[in-house]
Amino acid sequence: MNINRLLCFLITLLTISFFTATNPEADEKIDKGKGVGPYAEHWKPIPTHRYWAPGYFYTPPENPQGEYGRKECVLCHKAINPLLVKAWERSSHADFSKLLPYQQEYLKNIKENIGKEITEVSCIDCHGGVGAEKIDHAKDLMMPTSKLCGECHKKEFDEFESEKKVGIPGWPEGRESHAKAYDAGLDTDIWAAMDKNIVQGCDMCHNIQHKCDSCHTRHEFKASEARRPEACATCHNGPDHPDIEDYTNSKHGTIYKIEGDQWDWNKPLKEYSAPAPTCAYCHMQYKGKFSHNMVQKAIMGEGDVLFYNNLFEDPPVKPSEYINKNPELLSRRKAWVSTCRKCHSKIFAKDYLTSMDLASDAVFAYIQESFELLKSLYSEKALYPMPEDRPHAPAPVEEKWPNTLGGFYGEFWAKDGNPSRIEKDFLYMWENDAFLIRKGMAHTNPNAFTYISWSSMIKKYIDMQSEAATLRRLNTLENNLSIIQSLRSQQKAEISKTHKQECAACKKGKAGETIWCTSCNVGYADRSKTDCKECFDKGTTCEKCIKKASVK
Repeated sequence: MNINRLLCFLITLLTISFFTATNPEADEKIDKGKGVGPYAEHWKPIPTHRYWAPGYFYTPPENPQGEYGRKECVLCHKAINPLLVKAWERSSHADFSKLLPYQQEYLKNIKENIGKEITEVSCIDCHGGVGAEKIDHAKDLMMPTSKLCGECHKKEFDEFESEKKVGIPGWPEGRESHAKAYDAGLDTDIWAAMDKNIVQGCDMCHNIQHKCDSCHTRHEFKASEARRPEACATCHNGPDHPDIEDYTNSKHGTIYKIEGDQWDWNKPLKEYSAPAPTCAYCHMQYKGKFSHNMVQKAIMGEGDVLFYNNLFEDPPVKPSEYINKNPELLSRRKAWVSTCRKCHSKIFAKDYLTSMDLASDAVFAYIQESFELLKSLYSEKALYPMPEDRPHAPAPVEEKWPNTLGGFYGEFWAKDGNPSRIEKDFLYMWENDAFLIRKGMAHTNPNAFTYISWSSMIKKYIDMQSEAATLRRLNTLENNLSIIQSLRSQQKAEISKTHKQECAACKKGKAGETIWCTSCNVGYADRSKTDCKECFDKGTTCEKCIKKASVK
């Protein structure tokens, strides 16, 4: 290709790329599409979904048209996405001479996996198919998924996929795991009901099911990056999973922050020898071996099982009992002790993890009491507003009172008193504070499980108690007022039937007094003996009525 043809080629592609970027046809195509999963009929994807879940939604753009080869892909994108290409050029994908010795050995496995020898991994290998030399851009272009990465990295992909067979006892198979993270969102009713422009905040992390670059950021895809805690921080932060905050403020994290830049991150985890553990070192290790199955020791299940699902057992099951009566969870606990023993004594590891379970029991006691309070208010009809008197959560969310009071849907949707303030307090107790306490203990951040989360939970408990007392007092007052109004209505109705008006004798009472004769007094009940006619009809009491009227 001479220089003139090259310039013409690049100008053409730049022009095409501009119109592709501003062409709404691709967006319209996905906007008219359908959702997937059990609630598919309740939502449809938006344009960005093609990137969060390419295995479900990606379709190639209509432009540019034509077939393009390996070198042409690089040349074009070097012009329109220069930083992207520079990142790739720094990678070992672009230059196999940068591979470390253990990675060079790994090349032999890749040759066996794909049945051919490769000398680079370029744009076309990931976006068109491994080993492809040409693709039809408008038909063959793909957004890489973990499955495609698995064609070369078969061992890692198989380990990752094996998470789908683990999960938390009591949950569907594969929950909770990275390998089914996106499907976990699809299985959630409020996710289906939410504005997809907001809910993609969930998708951008849960897309790890589809995309290896959640940990190995494109386009360098460095294993050394994924070994560092910061690689996990994008998703493992915030009020319901503050892992990075807890780790960085623990003694483990302190050592990492002080010394981490001096550690050799190019070493595989099995050769790790740093003085403090990292996310990858603890969570990728299982019985002395490291793999991409990171849930083999999982016990907590984000807390949904420990602190919420077990509320509905009969009787409710506290966390330590749930763990100690489950052989699978006990096996995982032993595996955790084994991991901790790389630095700590067996006695310390067991004592600390037992303490974490007992602390979880203390949390559960507050949550259980608070949920019973909610159910009592519901049965007393003291909640305001009562569930039947307020808008229902949008489909497909099903509200089954009282069990869904303070349920997860209230984290992302609200309207006209649904959920009520007391329900929101309860939701934050179990869905945020309880998780924070156990996460804080698990990652040994002292302040996280005391002042930051335990104190916050206690505040919500106090607020719920106070709000319940107020709701009950108001409910009592309203009930009493309703009884009084009902009695007055009955009295007035009786009077109306018995006497249409006072007799002439009653109208001749002394000045300042109302005098009821015996005949006119019939049907007025007790109050009519002291009230003037005007006060009786209006339900008021004037000064004249304070003095008891004479009855003759």
